[in-house]
Amino acid sequence: MKKYGLLLLAALTLTIPLLAGVVSAAPSFPDANFQKTWERTDKILTERTNVGRGYVWGPESIFNGLEPYTEASNGQRTVQYFDKARMEVNNPGADRNDPNFVTSGLLVKELVLGRQQNGNNVGNFIQGNPSEVQVAGDPNTGGLNAGSPTYRSFRNLATFNNDNPVDPKLGQGVFQRIDKSGTVSTITSPDSIVILTAYESSTRHNIANVFVSYGNTQGQIWNGSSYVNGALFSPSATYVFGLPISDPYWVRSVVSGTEKDVLVQLFERRVLTYTPTNDASNKVEMGNVGQHYYRWRYQENIGLGGGGTVTPTTPVTTSPTTTTTPTPVPATDYSQFRAPYLKSGSIPQGGTNNVTNYVTGAPAINSSPAYDSSNKLAIVSTSGGGVVAIDTNNFSSPSQRWKFQPSGANFTSPVTLFNNIVYVGATDGKIYAIKETDGSQIWATTSLGGAITSAIALDSDSLYFVSNDGKLYARELATGNAKWQGQPGGVNFVYSPIIGPDGTLYVAGNDNRVYAFKKDGSQIPTSTWNLTALDAGVSANLAFGNGRLYVVTTNGTLYALNNNGTIQTQKTFSVGKGIYTTPAIVSVNGTNRVYVGSDDGKGYGVLADDVTNVQWTFVPAGGPFLRSSFAIVDGFVYFGAEDKNIYKVEAANSANSAVLATATEKFGTNSAIVNSGMVLIPAQNGTLHLVR
Repeated sequence: MKKYGLLLLAALTLTIPLLAGVVSAAPSFPDANFQKTWERTDKILTERTNVGRGYVWGPESIFNGLEPYTEASNGQRTVQYFDKARMEVNNPGADRNDPNFVTSGLLVKELVLGRQQNGNNVGNFIQGNPSEVQVAGDPNTGGLNAGSPTYRSFRNLATFNNDNPVDPKLGQGVFQRIDKSGTVSTITSPDSIVILTAYESSTRHNIANVFVSYGNTQGQIWNGSSYVNGALFSPSATYVFGLPISDPYWVRSVVSGTEKDVLVQLFERRVLTYTPTNDASNKVEMGNVGQHYYRWRYQENIGLGGGGTVTPTTPVTTSPTTTTTPTPVPATDYSQFRAPYLKSGSIPQGGTNNVTNYVTGAPAINSSPAYDSSNKLAIVSTSGGGVVAIDTNNFSSPSQRWKFQPSGANFTSPVTLFNNIVYVGATDGKIYAIKETDGSQIWATTSLGGAITSAIALDSDSLYFVSNDGKLYARELATGNAKWQGQPGGVNFVYSPIIGPDGTLYVAGNDNRVYAFKKDGSQIPTSTWNLTALDAGVSANLAFGNGRLYVVTTNGTLYALNNNGTIQTQKTFSVGKGIYTTPAIVSVNGTNRVYVGSDDGKGYGVLADDVTNVQWTFVPAGGPFLRSSFAIVDGFVYFGAEDKNIYKVEAANSANSAVLATATEKFGTNSAIVNSGMVLIPAQNGTLHLVR
């Protein structure tokens, strides 16, 4: 940040002893200097809780290997992608003690320009399309964050060759907002503390004070043998961020299911965001540029020649020499219906002063809650006690904020929270839309003739659900008015629909098949989507990740279906007893896995690309079955068991497990959510348990 004229403080030499315990496993590295660079800032986050900052690179490697680069040795350079950025070694024969031996890719420039760079000269650029991925907020799954600006939105505001300069505005606030179309408007600043305090003369852009302060962050860093206090960004913040290529702008973006004001500024290598409503330690965050770039280069622009091939490699001290086809970016497992609430934070620890509960007074709870971290509000549907909103501002003594209980309605459908509105189905056959702030009704549908127990999938304008009459329904998000309903002859739909990343609706039938629909309600023909007959009835919600659909059956079989509905390489995983948990698809040490619990009393983690390959097994103490679907966050698996225990198990190593708390009743099919360092899971007797 020297170019920004900022004051960098000298590093202190206070040595801190290593704390006992492991938080999560570190990734593997193809180059020793990649490991050194990562460990400096991010190692501590895998070993300790409450560090007070987020990852600089990311907890896991998306992949590592070779990419073509004309000026690199043999025309290929070693790269490693993380959530936040890409590391590169252009010359493995250079001085490894040089702070610039490892560089960070100019990924943001490429995403905005739509221009893939495979060398220093213009002739090594491949022109594609700018990325349509949202720069801030939740993944745009099914259109949930569709209105938020993308990288393309900044094309006429960003500087690449002395274009789009901005005059100095030092001391002024930030009063401009950009929308998805790239249109800039003047607004009242959502946060008056944000002012412009630095100016980069080479790119001619102002920098917000919150990002200047972040660039000067001091904290615990790993020096190779111990933790010491020092500058987080070395040798400078410019080395990590690159130069600013835009001024900061406010955007409206959906964050953890709620639309918020977010300040966004683009730098050459990183995107920085500032969310005023976040906790103090998480107000400034780095965007997932590494993940976004990989998706753009190898999936969105694959027709342009993604630029080479990449393969996972074993850790070595020099560049790997083999390449194969790139592996898919790990997909956010939104299909668990818990993704908007799977927000990272400190790792829950349990124990004294970290466990509490709230008795709703309802006879039973048969679904998962939702949680709004901004308002510290947990919302859960109950059977016999209405929909209850629980204030967690006082963790040790949570209290009821409101209750919604229309006459004659019980609730076994899980709530869906989006943009400060609660959507939930009821046993009276209606869908209700409720204000999150006070629990008042916004609208209700007419009764559909069958209880609604399925979860509600929604996108930017519609909500989708299955009624106990066996039909798939689509309703207008804003009004609840009817759009369409679908039901192939002689087939009743079961469980909940999900929305794939391309907007396709998937829903299970009682004929042991999975059906696919377009958003307009038309069924996708069998020439495109194969109605593969499974070995038994579908027994839990479907899940989409790793580019495939994962389905479980009452026979205890896990299927991976390709994007045409056929079984992946005709391989299945079977435990002999029913699987009644929604599959969870996550990346573990750079490899995608699928996790399920079974009626044989065990939890399993298998390779997503080969479900017959078991990588992980865990057996809760109490048995006899495991029906609480897994929430997997920051490298740990969370669930409730029939022994009344709430478990936390490392996703990479099942031997590292802990009981966070013991509940007052069994959990059954109720599943945990994890948000901002807290586990929330209801027991079947109407009590919501909270663990931090």
